Amino acid sequence: MSKVWFAVSLVALLACGAGESDSGATGGIPDTPPVSAKAPAGDAAGAAAAEKMAAAEKMAVAAGEQAETEAAEISSCTRLVTSKKFEEALPVCLKAASIDADNAEVKAALAKAQAETAKEAASGAAADAASKALGGLGD
Repeated sequence: MSKVWFAVSLVALLACGAGESDSGATGGIPDTPPVSAKAPAGDAAGAAAAEKMAAAEKMAVAAGEQAETEAAEISSCTRLVTSKKFEEALPVCLKAASIDADNAEVKAALAKAQAETAKEAASGAAADAASKALGGLGD
């Protein structure tokens, strides 16, 4: 039994000492730099690829946010025209038209907002003129 323990101990000692180099035992400089000083060959390429992926992801997020903003502008335009808030709708619809000039819904809403705003301005001017004319008759 003692021979078995001796053999096991010897194998264990050999296994523990197999990873050490002689240069470390004598106080010399090791032949290889520490692991933290080594940069694996693929790291530079991997870092560049990771940066490109991060930049692409940021661009995708920004594009998604911009698309949501543009959709909100278009939706606001049509909602304001439907609510007959033509003066409020006019600048929103102009911006929506600059975002998507081919959108038929935006074109129609912008045309209606422009027409109704012009009509309101004309009727307001006519009312002012009538008021002045009637006010002048009383003198």
